[in-house]
Amino acid sequence: MVASRKQSSAPPSETTGLRGHVSETGRLQLPAELRRAVGLERGGPVRLEIVDGSIRIQTMKDVKEHIRALARDSGLSDKASVADFLNWREKERQQETGEADDA
Repeated sequence: MVASRKQSSAPPSETTGLRGHVSETGRLQLPAELRRAVGLERGGPVRLEIVDGSIRIQTMKDVKEHIRALARDSGLSDKASVADFLNWREKERQQETGEADDA
């Protein structure tokens, strides 16, 4: 009888220690199970940082969501894009200088 390995659709827990590999050229190979759990089945951009001596990998999607949440919490969500910020700053400048808003 051959033992078959059943694929689990549940993501690995944060405490699960899975093994990857770093090549001599610095390429990091992550197990498919981890990539699926964070939405990187086909690869994608990530942010790397060192936290307390460990390498932390975040998807850029998660990084952007975190930044948007910070903007929302700070009350800047309506000024979160560069264009919106520049428009907001122009209106603020006009108010500071007493210029009439023609728009």
